[in-house]
Amino acid sequence: MTDPGAYVEEIRRIIAFALEIPPERLADTTPFDDLGMTSRQRIQLLARAEVTYGVSVDIDELDRLVDIRGVAEVIAEAVAAQRPRA
Repeated sequence: MTDPGAYVEEIRRIIAFALEIPPERLADTTPFDDLGMTSRQRIQLLARAEVTYGVSVDIDELDRLVDIRGVAEVIAEAVAAQRPRA
């Protein structure tokens, strides 16, 4: 599996831009609910991450998108699943 940490900073930037808040206000484990993120915004975040990383993520993973770390883990798994197996 790809290291989720590789995606954290870009995801932080995406979220900060979407919510119009400074990136430094976002810790990896800050719950999106605490930031006022709606379920619609989480779906938009998922769509943006899919485009950014060229992956497809099952909508069932939406429940895991509760903080930056969760998004990074979902993206890392999607990237790893796309790689050809040796």
